Order: sequence, then C-alpha cells, then structure tokens
Amino acid sequence: MAQITRLFLDQDELSIFGRYSVRLDQTIVIEPVRQLTETTFKRIMDTKPTISNIRIKNPDVKPFLEYPGPYTFKRVHGVLVFTRSVS
Repeated sequence: MAQITRLFLDQDELSIFGRYSVRLDQTIVIEPVRQLTETTFKRIMDTKPTISNIRIKNPDVKPFLEYPGPYTFKRVHGVLVFTRSVS
C-alpha cells in the first residue's frame, strides 16, 4: 500500500496520514494511521453523499493522483472505502 498525506473530496481537503490502495475496479481503500473522529465522519457523510472527484497526495509522487467519480463511501472497521458508482 502507498502512503497518503492529504485527501481531497471534491474541493474539501482532509489531512489524513496513512496508506491507500486503488483496486482494478477503481475502489479506493484508505487506512488512516489515526481513525477519523465520529464528528468528522458524520460531517463528510452529511455534506458529501456523492463525491465527483477524489485527489490523493502521495509524498512519493509529485502531482496529485486524481480519480474521477462519482464515488460513494463508507467506513468499515476504521478503514475508508470509496466505491465508484455507476452513473
């Protein structure tokens, strides 16, 4: 898994330190070093039920890695799972 330092959900920026991977079906899995607080998770869920663009800052890669959506997401045991929606 690659390292992540920042995550952009459309225009919203989150400082998340941890690891991430992108599956063949474009599902993005992020494992934060520290879990998101319940307040932060609820705020994201309420304001971003559908995400049109995800950008990831990997310290080893100069430009941001960009994944066009739409995406929906959920939290499973502290891990964030962004699933690409069919539109």
